Amino acid sequence: MSSHKGYRSLKFGVLFLALLAIFPLGLLLRSTPVLRKPFWIVFGALPFFAAAIPLFDVGLLSWAGRWVGFVYGLQISIVDILAAAALFAMPRGKLPWWCKLPFLLYLLATALSLLQAAEPVAASFGLLQFARIYLVMVVVARACADPDVPFLMLKGMAIGMAAHFVAVLHQRFQLQLPQTMGLFIHQNTLGMAAHFVLFPHLALLLAGYRNVRYLVGTVLATIVVVVFTASRAAVGFAVIGLGTLFVTQALAGLTQRKMAVGLAALASLLIVAPLAVSTFSNRFELSPLGESQYDERAAFNRAASFILEDYPLGVGINHYVHVARDLGYSERGGVIGFEGNRNNIVHNAYWLTAAEAGYPGVIAFCIMLVVPLFVAIRTGWRMRRTLEGNLLLGFGVALLVVYLHSFYEWVIFAREIQYLLTMTMGMVFGIALRLRVRDRARQPRSIQAMQLNAQSGLR
Repeated sequence: MSSHKGYRSLKFGVLFLALLAIFPLGLLLRSTPVLRKPFWIVFGALPFFAAAIPLFDVGLLSWAGRWVGFVYGLQISIVDILAAAALFAMPRGKLPWWCKLPFLLYLLATALSLLQAAEPVAASFGLLQFARIYLVMVVVARACADPDVPFLMLKGMAIGMAAHFVAVLHQRFQLQLPQTMGLFIHQNTLGMAAHFVLFPHLALLLAGYRNVRYLVGTVLATIVVVVFTASRAAVGFAVIGLGTLFVTQALAGLTQRKMAVGLAALASLLIVAPLAVSTFSNRFELSPLGESQYDERAAFNRAASFILEDYPLGVGINHYVHVARDLGYSERGGVIGFEGNRNNIVHNAYWLTAAEAGYPGVIAFCIMLVVPLFVAIRTGWRMRRTLEGNLLLGFGVALLVVYLHSFYEWVIFAREIQYLLTMTMGMVFGIALRLRVRDRARQPRSIQAMQLNAQSGLR
C-alpha cells in the first residue's frame, strides 16, 4: 500500500515539474533557434515510444482495473507538455476557423454525450483525450509555417519506426512470435502507425527528395514491419495505399525517378512476398481462423448497431464496453461469452463512435476526418509539381488508408495513433496554408507583369 502511494506521489511530482517546465522550455525554444530542430524531431518520434516510456502519461485520476474503455483515466503526456511549450514559444498567430471547426464540432458532440453517460467521470476521460490531441493539431499546424518543421517531424517518425523495426526483428527471429507488436502493446496499433510513416516518405521518394538513402531505408523497414505484424488488415490496406499512391503519382506525371522507384517496388514485392506468406502461415498454423463458424467483428458490429438503435444520441464517450457487456447488447449481438471478448471494444471506429456519441457524434467524427483529407488531396494535386504538393498527396493517401483501416479496427482511438493522426492533420493544414499564402504573394507580381506586357504591346 505504501509503495503504491509512493508511486502516485512520484507521478504527481513528475507532473508538477513538467508543468513548471512549460514556461522556461517555451522561452528557451523562442530564444534558441538551434534547439528547434531536435525539438521537432523528438516531438515526431515520441508517439512511437509511448508504451515503452514508464512516465509517458501522468494520470491525474486512474480507473485502471475498474473501467474498460479506450482510455481509463485523466492523463497528461509528455507530448502534451511539449505541445504547450511549443505554443508558448510561437509568435502570435491564429489558425483559420475552417481548420479548427470540424474538430471543435466533434469535441462538442463528445461533450454532449456526457449527458447520456452512466459514469460521467469515465466519459470525461475520453473528452480530455480529444482535447489534448486537438491542442497537438493546432500547435503542429501553426508550427508548419516554418517549412522545415514537417520534414523534421517526419524524420522523428522515421526514427520511431526504426526502433520498432529492430524490436520486430527481435520478436520474430529471437522470440519466434507469430505476430509482432514492436514497442506497442498490440500488433494492430503498430500496423496502423506504419501508415503514417510509409506513405509520406514514399511520396517524397517519388518526388525526388534529396536524401534517398534515408527514404529508401525508411520505406523498406516500414514494409517489413507491416508484414511481420501478420495483420491481414494492415498488410491489405498497405498494399491498397501503395497502389493508390503509385497511380496518383503516375497521373501527376511520370518521371525517370518514379519509374525507377516503381520497378524497384515491384522487385521488392517479389522478394517480400515469400516472407509474407511464411509469416501468415506461421500465424494461422498456431491460431487457425474460425470465421466460418464465428465472425467476431460482425458480432461486435451487431451489438453496436443495437446500442445505436436504442440510444440515437449515444450512451456516452468511452462507454461502449460498459453498456455492451452489462446491459446485454454483446449477448444480443452474438459475442462469445468469454471475459476477453465481452471486455473488448467493437472493431470498427465508426460503429464505436456511433454507439458512444450517437448520430450527431458519428457525423461530426466523419466531418473531422474528411476535411484534412480533402485539403491534402485538393492542395496536393494543385501543387503536384512541387515537393510539398507531393508530400500532401502522401499525407492524403495515409489518411485515406487509416480511415479505411478503421472500418476493421478501433485503434484510431488509442493515444499513440491519435497523436500521429492529429500530427498528420496539423502538417496538412500548416503546409496548405503556407502554400496558399505563397500563391497569394505571387499573384500581384503576376498581374503586374501582365500589365507591363500589355503596356509594352500598346507601344
